[in-house]
Amino acid sequence: MRIRKDKDIKNNDRRIAMLANSLAHPVRVALVRYLLNKNCGKGVDNETCNKDLVDLFPYSQSTISQHVKILKEAGVFLTEEKEKYTFYQVNPALADKIKLFMN
Repeated sequence: MRIRKDKDIKNNDRRIAMLANSLAHPVRVALVRYLLNKNCGKGVDNETCNKDLVDLFPYSQSTISQHVKILKEAGVFLTEEKEKYTFYQVNPALADKIKLFMN
């Protein structure tokens, strides 16, 4: 979902819409829930890399990558590159808000 630049829409409203849109697909919700449970939303867990996320679902790597991209663009996922792997964490600034929303 593209959110138009409209001078009458406040930046906070735009951020809320982006966050809501990023959680508007069950696979993305499952990815977020997995990371919240896996590393408790506290820093990068070296066992949570892109390969692990792909192994969670019966979808192609490119499909999972597209979902991860949306979560990254919305600021839900933070990434850390190490060698040939990308490690993920839920943005600590959003983790508690997302947990409340997902319960």
